[in-house]
Amino acid sequence: MRVMLSNYRYFVSGGPERYMFAVMTALRERGHEIIPFSIDYEQNEATPYARYFAPPLGSRSEVYFRGQRKSLGTIARTLKRAFYDPAVGDLVRKLVDDTRPDVAYVLHYLRKLSPSLLVALKEAKIPIVVRLSDYMMLCPQAHFLRGSSPCQECMSGSLLPSIRYRCVQGSTGASLVNAAATWFHRYRGYFELIDAFVVTNSFMLDMMLKAGYREDQLHLIPTFVDSTAFKPRQHSGGHGYVAYVGRLEHTKGVHVLVEAVSLLRRTRPDVGWRFKIAGTGSQAYVEFLHTIAANGGIEDRVDFVGALPADEVASFTADASLQVIPSIWFENLPNSLLESYACGVPVIASDLGSLADAVIPAVTGYKFAAGDATALADSLSNAWDARGDLATLGTNARTVALDVYGKETHLNRLELLFHRLRPSS
Repeated sequence: MRVMLSNYRYFVSGGPERYMFAVMTALRERGHEIIPFSIDYEQNEATPYARYFAPPLGSRSEVYFRGQRKSLGTIARTLKRAFYDPAVGDLVRKLVDDTRPDVAYVLHYLRKLSPSLLVALKEAKIPIVVRLSDYMMLCPQAHFLRGSSPCQECMSGSLLPSIRYRCVQGSTGASLVNAAATWFHRYRGYFELIDAFVVTNSFMLDMMLKAGYREDQLHLIPTFVDSTAFKPRQHSGGHGYVAYVGRLEHTKGVHVLVEAVSLLRRTRPDVGWRFKIAGTGSQAYVEFLHTIAANGGIEDRVDFVGALPADEVASFTADASLQVIPSIWFENLPNSLLESYACGVPVIASDLGSLADAVIPAVTGYKFAAGDATALADSLSNAWDARGDLATLGTNARTVALDVYGKETHLNRLELLFHRLRPSS
């Protein structure tokens, strides 16, 4: 089968791209041909299909909105992509004419690739499967987050709250553009062109049902983990370090973790773990984290190790006693959780979104009230006191990784969906 796989970045920037390259490799191993479509960034992995890629909004080195130069041309292209850019559709038509894919598997496309991607595919009668990694179709801010608290006001259908509260980048203008683009897409019926949605967890499934999407459109296919690359190491489980692996940004709640460690310094100085935080983010947020650590007197307890090479993530995770996932948004089944499970490392996670179902208290880890540094400190303190049980929790976590989040299970479900949608089937 020829699968067109579209995402607006063709290099690893976060979880969606890690999944993209993993599923591309896995599908190729099963004999499928993968035809990528993305944006032409200089950071991209090499591919012979790059000649079809859409031009970036700014220069080829400017990936993120915050790093783009605000020239008139860049602003105009950004607005066009946010609403509808016919040029992207023309590139898709050329790619489809030359390669004739059987199905299109679309990851991130909104705001940077334009719904003209969907229109071109539908015109060519290519079945469209969209995998959801966030809530941008339902919430202009994409994370159902207002400030530091979950918010579902836009679930009613009106997007006015997102403008009123300046939910996008704290800007009335940016919030207005994102809300207007979502209104326009709904009015034009672009989302109705999608044949099927892949959701990774039951929480997102429920949210899509509440938003009015049909149950037969929604397919629950959890993300898979490479349980060969990510596997347990032999250690006691009680005297290693506590890890965080992921982007350093506000939605990920890393500040909650650093604040919790500061509290432990005062209330439980006997807790002997070091805390290692792996990842990168905006300079402002990283500096904020360092300020919290300095003010809390924990610079000797918290190591900011920066971005890890891909081949070091598994060993870094496996050598930990625990991993903390302190997200403050409705997290979409992060790779870090599955990789931690595969490594036999229990997880302490906030009780929001997919994490609330994925973490089984006292079986695969522990949960705490999202955004509450005191609650996280208490969970860490309790885990230290019960560190003799961590090996058992890790064994349970490994079993869950194999049984629930296995690669073969994921691929079987995905292939079945693709075959059902093929016009010839």
